[in-house]
Amino acid sequence: MEQTHTSCTPTGHTQAGNGCGSQTNDSAALGLQLDDPKLSADVVNKVTTHPCYSPEGHKYARIHLPVAPACNIQCNYCNRKFDCSNESRPGVVSKLLSPAQGADRFSKVKARIPQTNVVGIAGPGDPLANPAATLATLKTVARTEPDVHLCVSTNGLALLEQVEPLKSAGVSHLTITINCIDAAIGEKIYPWVFYNHKRLRGRQGAQTLIDRQLAGLQAAVAAGMLVKVNTVLIPGINDHHIEALSQELKSYGALLHNIMPLISDPAHGTYFGLTGQRQPTEDEVSAARQAAGTNMAQMSHCQQCRADAVGHLGQDIDLNELAATQSPPTQSDEESSVLVAVASKSGVLIDQHFGYAESFAVYRITADGIEQREPRQVSKYCVGDDCDVAESRMDANLQALSGIKHVLCSRIGITPWQALEQHGVTPSTEYALFGIEDGLEQLQAQLIDSGSLSPQSTSDIKEAM
Repeated sequence: MEQTHTSCTPTGHTQAGNGCGSQTNDSAALGLQLDDPKLSADVVNKVTTHPCYSPEGHKYARIHLPVAPACNIQCNYCNRKFDCSNESRPGVVSKLLSPAQGADRFSKVKARIPQTNVVGIAGPGDPLANPAATLATLKTVARTEPDVHLCVSTNGLALLEQVEPLKSAGVSHLTITINCIDAAIGEKIYPWVFYNHKRLRGRQGAQTLIDRQLAGLQAAVAAGMLVKVNTVLIPGINDHHIEALSQELKSYGALLHNIMPLISDPAHGTYFGLTGQRQPTEDEVSAARQAAGTNMAQMSHCQQCRADAVGHLGQDIDLNELAATQSPPTQSDEESSVLVAVASKSGVLIDQHFGYAESFAVYRITADGIEQREPRQVSKYCVGDDCDVAESRMDANLQALSGIKHVLCSRIGITPWQALEQHGVTPSTEYALFGIEDGLEQLQAQLIDSGSLSPQSTSDIKEAM
């Protein structure tokens, strides 16, 4: 999940030692000037009633619904955690929710905090890497509360194709994390980008991401969305590039620029944290905002929000207390799942040929999460070079794999491939050499996108999908 917020208070005063740029009258002057005649009354209203777009919106509350687990890029400053209640940073949630559970949480929060005016989806992965769940949640919320602001925070890789669906769902506010417009810088930030079913690395991956971010930004602005761009300030990597970046963002129509300090506490387990990349100082953040402010309006009042944040900025309510009032999963939630068998020699990567596996790790995938089940023992299908004529061994293995819907492996012969398909099992080598967790998350996202995996059967959510 992209890093989406800084750790400054909404009042414009700095929390001691938090790494944020000093909040002074000068920095306040860099913000959006609401008396600008270029801004329509509708835009001003949308800005001032959204707490993340303007300090004027502090009286309104927001809720982030964590319905998007998968991500389509890897950032060196990110480490997603799906079962964590003691870290306050982007990419972290206590529990993943289905669209139905997300809508239910919103209804309960709205009853408790009537000022909840903003419903956002910001992870813990990327909302647009999980478009079916994201759109279903937004549409269901909109039917419940038509006047609420719907917003999405994305890395922008999949934005271009989703602009029209987002607009149709009623999304009015969009945040894109864009850290650079130079692929030489980008390859130091993004180890890989997963696009068009391929994992792109180095400058190719960075350039692909940058091109699609800018195209998505332009299309979203043309569709009438208010677009805020977040940039993570990383000393020695993109700090010299901020002014050029802001000039480009302005030319593409972004409304607001939010420069925030890198979070690189080693305890969080990010690559930058573990390799000693330092965080910027307050003065460095302030200088970056001043430089970027020569081109476009700057934001300096936001919080370091989790992907399941609830309440007013700086006054989040207790998620454990909220969970106690959450409606329990329905029977249909429990039934909407698939079993996946993974062939792995290492136990870490999807790195084994189907025919040489003597056991398969088994996982149950739902729209809400992924859990490991008991492994399945099989007979080695291949003996020596004989991998295509062992029909008796294949029959036994098909019985052992009863109930399995997908098999992930590094390689597989045509004969067992066809046998699996005839028994309703989908084999795949698409995730060969992926980490098991990563491959399962990508499969989960594809299943949700295709409608093969949905968390509930209520008519409202089916319609929203």
